[in-house]
Amino acid sequence: MKKLLVIVAAAGALPFVAHAESNFVSDTGAMTASARLDFVLTVPKVLYLQVGSGVPYLDSATVDIINFTIPAGAVGNGTAVPGIGGDLPGGGVTVRVMGNSGSVSLTNATTGPLSSGVAGNPTVPWSAIAVAAGTLPVTSAGYTNAAISHPPFNTGPAGGSSTAPTVLTASGGLVRQEGSWTFSYANAVMLPSGTYGSSPSNNGVVTYTASVP
Repeated sequence: MKKLLVIVAAAGALPFVAHAESNFVSDTGAMTASARLDFVLTVPKVLYLQVGSGVPYLDSATVDIINFTIPAGAVGNGTAVPGIGGDLPGGGVTVRVMGNSGSVSLTNATTGPLSSGVAGNPTVPWSAIAVAAGTLPVTSAGYTNAAISHPPFNTGPAGGSSTAPTVLTASGGLVRQEGSWTFSYANAVMLPSGTYGSSPSNNGVVTYTASVP
């Protein structure tokens, strides 16, 4: 299961400011009067992250589910199982990042390995979930459509933040990049029947975060 996190950090922008002056002259010959305006445009810092379903630049409460259903005759046989769900085919999700205050760091966080909730049963480490980075079928205007490296899952017993962030380097102070992540399950271990993950209590939620200095 994947959690969509949308961050919009916008400073309150001052209204468009214009300062004017006046100049009064009086004479019997040719005259010239001048006055100046001083324009100030304040641009707020903004940051947008979309992982899965979403509408660009808007908050969305949709949390997509990536579901792996192992065929009965293939449990633990080492044949990878593609995901189902997300907003793209084959267990894929849209990844879109926009920021205007320098390079952006992408991380994710888990709360531990995927569990079935049954005491004594084994768990599924996040290392068993593979992620292929790719492009989107259609490029959005103004964005660079390219593979965005997926930050590695923390496979520790208590989970936690990514072991290393994915850094999107700004160009001209801007980051506008998009791509896709497609998930699959390695299916290399025989497991007891059950549903693993699927809820926060079973460590099934991944939270993605974009951050800037």
